[in-house]
Amino acid sequence: MLTGIRLPQYFWCLFCIASCDLLFAQQEVHDLHEPLQTSEALTFTEVMENTWMHAPEYLEYTVRQEQADNYSASGRSWVSGRPSLALSYNNDSRLDNVGLRELEYGIQLPLWRPGERHNASVLGESFQQQLGEWQVSLRLVLAGKVRAVLADIQEAETLLRLEQEATAQARQLVAVTNTLFDAGEVARLDVMQVESLLLAQRKRELDADAMYVDAERSYTVLTGLQVRPASPHRESRTADIGITAAHPLLRYLQTEVDLAEANIQQSTTTAKGNPLLTVGSRRERSDRFQPYTDSVGVSLTVPFGGKALVASRSSSARRDKVDAEVEYLNTQRNLDMALHEVEHELFITSEMLPLVTEQAALAESSWQMAETAFAQGEITLVQVMLALQQARTAARELELLQLTQQRLVTEFNQISGVLP
Repeated sequence: MLTGIRLPQYFWCLFCIASCDLLFAQQEVHDLHEPLQTSEALTFTEVMENTWMHAPEYLEYTVRQEQADNYSASGRSWVSGRPSLALSYNNDSRLDNVGLRELEYGIQLPLWRPGERHNASVLGESFQQQLGEWQVSLRLVLAGKVRAVLADIQEAETLLRLEQEATAQARQLVAVTNTLFDAGEVARLDVMQVESLLLAQRKRELDADAMYVDAERSYTVLTGLQVRPASPHRESRTADIGITAAHPLLRYLQTEVDLAEANIQQSTTTAKGNPLLTVGSRRERSDRFQPYTDSVGVSLTVPFGGKALVASRSSSARRDKVDAEVEYLNTQRNLDMALHEVEHELFITSEMLPLVTEQAALAESSWQMAETAFAQGEITLVQVMLALQQARTAARELELLQLTQQRLVTEFNQISGVLP
């Protein structure tokens, strides 16, 4: 039980302690998280280039380039595989010991089957084409991430500004209430209520500041930059042509299908085996009393048959092609559904904007009238607080709806496969 302290004084002490805690917390946030610098000269294209160089996927570029070059070089080779050195030596010193000696050596060359070299060239071209489409599709994916993080920063910055404005209005209301209290027009309880409103508003401002810091941190991690564009990123909605085969993601997935088809041909030919040409020389004698005889030999080994074995060893390649085709069709459907969903949301947002704009204007007018009336003692504190909250809610809804419209435009362009 509290003794010696009246209840209003107790609440006033709690209020002072909470004010100090929030003040120190806000100071600590600003000390630990300085906002990023902004630059009017920094463009979206420059941000994209740095994001591309900073992306973990960029490590794949060199490997994919080497893979494409190696397969292309393989298709230009005169042989289908690595040449081998063959060596054979026979003597009878451990058995009959009549002096028999045979030495045979040569080079084995794996030959192309009919059409196999063309298939290898097609495989190399498929890898080269896939490399180009991979770069375009990855840039589109990264562009979507940059678009999103810039939209997050703009939204967080807008919310922070709105909360700061709301804090300023709450401070103004506190000042008016204190003036009325000094004049004996309102009770001490009314002053404590508006001061509590100010504390709650400052907490919302801190939450908005933390959201802003998180958005900028995400930007830095994504782009590797410590500077961001000063102007908000804006885009115009591209023409609605739907999802076509020219979409960067679909073009890349089509190269996966083409590559899988080339792999089927290559794996089928490999499973059949390659003819083997051996060119070499033999030096021999039948016994120690005979002179050595030198000769040149050519042999050709041609595998045949084994249809079931060939089919089994190429079945994985055929399955990979079907998986690639399924991925292509699913992606096409998902893009088409996402595009129509964003288009519908854009329509709804456009219809709501005039209504929300009018609502925000009415709420702001009501707040200004309520503030004036409260200063003159014509309305109660509850009424003016309600008018303030309605005005801030309506303003926040309007700003967020406008940001949502712009975000939906960038999403529409992103899904359509359009780079900024």
